[in-house]
Amino acid sequence: MGACILSLAACSTGRKKSSVNSENMAYNDTSVSGLGDETRFGDQGANGGRLASNGRVYYFDFDSNKVHDSDKPSIAANSKKLASSTADAMLEGHTDPRGSREYNIGLGERRAKSVAQLMADHGVSPKQIRVVSYGAEKPASPGNSESDYQQDRRVVLIYSER
Repeated sequence: MGACILSLAACSTGRKKSSVNSENMAYNDTSVSGLGDETRFGDQGANGGRLASNGRVYYFDFDSNKVHDSDKPSIAANSKKLASSTADAMLEGHTDPRGSREYNIGLGERRAKSVAQLMADHGVSPKQIRVVSYGAEKPASPGNSESDYQQDRRVVLIYSER
């Protein structure tokens, strides 16, 4: 896992903050404001500066990688904007802590790939999309209630300029 993250960080050097975040603002859900704000695309660039951190969060049902119909318009709008830009997208897959580490890494990847497929269906080049799964290693909520778990089951879409 660590080697994968390091290789992604190496691929993200020299990235700048995105100018396409206005598209995400149209779909901002105030009930989940702040989720994903501390997520970073590769954490840091070669110069040690922080990279793009604004993202859009898509939630999933327990043990599922099916994208909710209510999220599809947002994915389509983000795809249109991304396809017509020079930006890249990182899709970070996350799970709640139930299940083995291996299973959760796989489920997080399947979730991120589900969003990536929808984006590709809307014209985004696969070269613009990177997928990473953190499984349950980066919880959005520290608790152990069903409400906390619902916040953990997500894919975070993060833009970064090339």
